[in-house]
Amino acid sequence: MTPGASYQAGTVWNKGNLDLNQSFDFQFKINLGCINGGAGADGLAFALQTTDAGVGAYGMDLGLKGIQPSLAVTVDTYQNTQYGDPAYDHLAFQANGDMNHLDAANNLAGPVQALANSSSIKDCNWHILEIIWVASDSTLSAYIDGSLRLTMQKDIVDRIFSGNSLVYWGFSAGTGGSYNIQQFCTVLQANPYINPAQAFCENHYIAIQDSSPNPGWMQSYYWSFGDGTTSTAQNPGSHLYQPGTYQLIEAVQDSAGCTDTSKTNLVIGTYPVPKFTVSSSCDSAFIPIQNQSTDSVGTISTWNWTLSNGTTYTDSIPNLGFLAPGTYNLSLSAISAQNCPSLSTYQASFSVYPIPTVAFQADTVCAGTAFSLTGEATNPVPISQWYWKVDSLPLDSGQTVQYNISQGGNYNTYLWATTPTGCSSDTVNQVIEIQQSHAYAGDDTLVALGYSIQLQATGGATYLWSPAATLSNPDIADPVATPTDSTTYTVIAYTPIGCASSATVVVKVFKGPAIYVPGAFTPNGDGTNDILKAIAPGIRQLQYFRIFDRWGKQVYYSTQLQSGWDGAINGQPVPPGTYVWVIQGITLQGNILTKQGTTILIR
Repeated sequence: MTPGASYQAGTVWNKGNLDLNQSFDFQFKINLGCINGGAGADGLAFALQTTDAGVGAYGMDLGLKGIQPSLAVTVDTYQNTQYGDPAYDHLAFQANGDMNHLDAANNLAGPVQALANSSSIKDCNWHILEIIWVASDSTLSAYIDGSLRLTMQKDIVDRIFSGNSLVYWGFSAGTGGSYNIQQFCTVLQANPYINPAQAFCENHYIAIQDSSPNPGWMQSYYWSFGDGTTSTAQNPGSHLYQPGTYQLIEAVQDSAGCTDTSKTNLVIGTYPVPKFTVSSSCDSAFIPIQNQSTDSVGTISTWNWTLSNGTTYTDSIPNLGFLAPGTYNLSLSAISAQNCPSLSTYQASFSVYPIPTVAFQADTVCAGTAFSLTGEATNPVPISQWYWKVDSLPLDSGQTVQYNISQGGNYNTYLWATTPTGCSSDTVNQVIEIQQSHAYAGDDTLVALGYSIQLQATGGATYLWSPAATLSNPDIADPVATPTDSTTYTVIAYTPIGCASSATVVVKVFKGPAIYVPGAFTPNGDGTNDILKAIAPGIRQLQYFRIFDRWGKQVYYSTQLQSGWDGAINGQPVPPGTYVWVIQGITLQGNILTKQGTTILIR
């Protein structure tokens, strides 16, 4: 409308008449420039007039002064105090090209601030100016960016245009010593309206109408429905489509010959066919469901599941978990994204079978003793089969099973059961303790006549020795024995529940004191006669036990009676042959006893 220069004026007028006996709703884009503050000027106006031509005065008269009769919606961006302008950019309704707000005859309404949230509209931005005329009650309203700025009710046909309802519409603008680039654009727009809430389904009529916010009178409308049919009505009304995808085209042309086209894709759907499979389950936390619903044209968007207990679900596959045992009926209906509801409801039934719970009692038993295990149902659910697993033993079945385990230890024992419907219980387990005693009475030994020796049994929790006559206490693990003759003692070792085993030890009685060294030994690692030891009944303390080879080299030395020679020096075996030994000890009476001799090492 004006370039960025001083003292400019410009107007533009639509070449077709507008009839004010009919309502209109015009939208325009306006841009008042970028020079903010007092340096930017002067503004523009939407105007109605009857002369079809003319450019008015520039500057504060906005290019409209001298054009009359006229009615203008002015957007003024400069404060001219002589016209009564406020300091902010403002909007007003003014008549006959008169921009003076102090003229009561021509200043019809306003001024008010142009923008609802800013005092300046010179912000480089495009704003939407909407002018609405309601002919039935002669109401004129102006909106900027969707905010109502000014409204008035006045019979402008009679008061401004002397009863002439046919006018031209257009824009004017002006600059003075200050200036801005000032522009407007018409908003010609083909805009079909199709209510999205209606059903876009086969055998449904689709309501189609025009809602284009166009300035000026529309010259023509053209509709192509995408199915080979067309219409030239502004509002073609209802159209019946077959299922499928269509492109709806609306083309509009205004009285100035300007055109716009809109294309809208429509999907006309079929009615969904709900279907699913559901399986009975032993686990109430998971009911297997497969949704097999179909829709020939369109997409299913809404699922309506109803369980016979009244619970509803909206997922494509509902989670029906944690249902009480019983038989249920499940139904499904569906709605497509095109608002097409299924014409029937699909139903199927399923059962939730009860799960048994089991237990058993595990007792401690003796190794090698037969024992039984019996399963117990802890809820009133029938059981058809019982299963047992004891560590590495083979799987066994039956409510009661028999075992005989020969090796002591702790055995993990598992039990589970199944019902006639195939539902399995949780597996329960206990540890069965198999007790076994391992009696050991110690190695055979020697004792001098008239002296005592302490026995030592292991392998049990309690013990019983016999014969008891020469024992200090036959009911302990380590009684003191004082035999008068060589005696074989027997000990029975018991576990805490009485599992028994026995062992013997021979106590030879010598008059002594004496020292005996075997004449030969065989250190070959077979566990028999591998160590050369001295037997010394009546000897309280060993002073030394020395062994020499044939050249007089010492191959063994010890002061411990319980020790012996393994036939090696520093871990290396010595050759077979005859070896000399010398031994000396202190008797129980305190005397020194020394002996020497030879032994043969055999390999």
